[in-house]
Amino acid sequence: MDVEVLEAHLEELMDVLMDEPGAVDPDLTATLTTGQVTISMAIDAESDGEALERALVIARSAVHKTGGFTPTWTQAPKDQVGFDEGFDASVRLADLSAC
Repeated sequence: MDVEVLEAHLEELMDVLMDEPGAVDPDLTATLTTGQVTISMAIDAESDGEALERALVIARSAVHKTGGFTPTWTQAPKDQVGFDEGFDASVRLADLSAC
């Protein structure tokens, strides 16, 4: 993949993530030479499962809005998460500090 093309696409993806409802403080990191991208964001949710589900929907929506596609992101039965092979997702509590 052309590094300049990927970099431009990721800039557009970041702009879209910033406008996604429910995505709090989104961030992208990437290894441009391999095409590996990490999307991070905070999500307000009642449970880890709900947070993960919302984050995946937001990430997928943003990828689609920028012309990307996610054909190998599988649909999973309710209360389970489907992943592409090599796909990784995690949930951890956010530090809540007074502003």
